[in-house]
Amino acid sequence: MRFILFAVIDVASVQGVSSDLLLPAHKLLRDSPTEAQLLEVLGEILSTDEMYGFRFVPGSEAEELMQALKIFDS
Repeated sequence: MRFILFAVIDVASVQGVSSDLLLPAHKLLRDSPTEAQLLEVLGEILSTDEMYGFRFVPGSEAEELMQALKIFDS
């Protein structure tokens, strides 16, 4: 889950998501976040306009996990 957040932060920074949102998310990775904290931050980043339409590669483990956690709407 931490790896997925790292990947989303990386893409979000390229897409122009505000550093006000990304810096706390990156800091969270250095701590020992709970699953609930990770999900909350993922949801916040993915709900930005800049991340509209973002998906992991179809069929990838990351995409399957996000579907299982209902992060992405199917």
